[in-house]
Amino acid sequence: MFLPRLVIRNLSRHKRRVFITALIIAFAILVYIMIEGLMMGLTEISFANIINLDSGHLQITDRNYFADRDELPLKNLLTPTREIEEQIEATAGLEAYTRRLDFSVNLNNGIDELPVKGVGIDPGKDPAVFDLEKHLISGRMPTAGSREIIMGARLADLMDFEIGDYGIMLIRTAEQTFNTIDGEIVGLFNTPHPSLNDSTVFIPLSTAQASLNLGDQISHYVLRMEERQRGITAVEDLNPALNDPLRAYSWRSTSENLIYMLELQQIETQIVLAIILTIAAVGIVNTVILSALERMEELGMMKAMGMREKEIVHIFMGEAAGIGLIGGIMGLIMGAIGLYIFNHYGIDMSTLAGGGEITYGFPVSGTIYAGWSIASFVFVFSYGLFVSILASIFPALWAARKDPIKAIYHR
Repeated sequence: MFLPRLVIRNLSRHKRRVFITALIIAFAILVYIMIEGLMMGLTEISFANIINLDSGHLQITDRNYFADRDELPLKNLLTPTREIEEQIEATAGLEAYTRRLDFSVNLNNGIDELPVKGVGIDPGKDPAVFDLEKHLISGRMPTAGSREIIMGARLADLMDFEIGDYGIMLIRTAEQTFNTIDGEIVGLFNTPHPSLNDSTVFIPLSTAQASLNLGDQISHYVLRMEERQRGITAVEDLNPALNDPLRAYSWRSTSENLIYMLELQQIETQIVLAIILTIAAVGIVNTVILSALERMEELGMMKAMGMREKEIVHIFMGEAAGIGLIGGIMGLIMGAIGLYIFNHYGIDMSTLAGGGEITYGFPVSGTIYAGWSIASFVFVFSYGLFVSILASIFPALWAARKDPIKAIYHR
């Protein structure tokens, strides 16, 4: 018990120095917790938006089409069959499924023209898979077989469209001929998925197929599962049953760019934490060295009385651990308070963008809230404590290896 009491006494000698050093560690932990919380919140909302408004939990498509899907090709499409749909219906955890057709459109208002993404939807089945209808701010969904269209309110504002207006959609068919669809705008939506609001129009599937001369071909099936994880595990069940070149792809496969961006952001967060804790480590080294210089005679006396170098190193490491412990507790408390405020008020993405609609590549708009996990708290606390102890080893060894006679008469 002698060494712990000595550590506590030494920490209490210079309260201000200990507090300032601990505060640097606390600040590093606070920054990490807030950034990590922001990223967890963005991740959760981003995946929810992608699943509920864009990709669903699972897609079945031609593997060649999937590789080129961003180009919206009209080749390598699939023809729906009862066999495929029976396999889909037998999927464990399935709630609903629908057919969709993605294609390229030049939207014209009679004066201006804008390239956008067109999506043919099954009005009867689509609402059971996607939440698009829930985000209508005016009008209604298009009816099956009609030439009605819906679009984002921002896109309508950009093109000067209103409910009841007719939009001209210039499309290129599979035979590379041009065709047009004069669609009546019957609904406007405002989703938390910015790209849908800005550059996507929806029309009935049968109308899109007829206008593109595709018969009953579609680009993909979309499945909604009971839970998110089911979308991943169902791929393993479906792929062996599907005939090549058909493949099942989970929401993770359709969100590869977002996942990659999140991984990069996680690395950036770790780098920020490392930089701040390095500064804290310099402070701890400085604290240990100053403490050793101020207590040189005391150290010399302890060594002369038989205290071993290892015990002296343990004293300084204990003091550094105490600083790390104080800073860690302060940081966790500050981080918890910060997350509470974050989740109580939220952060408007337009505020982060300086009043605009920039979303930094995330499929998120509106107000976001932070996420949190016990694992993150434990990690950053342990990491801060580890850095504190590690930073004290070399100056502690330097102090412990002083000759006791020279240490006593070092002045």
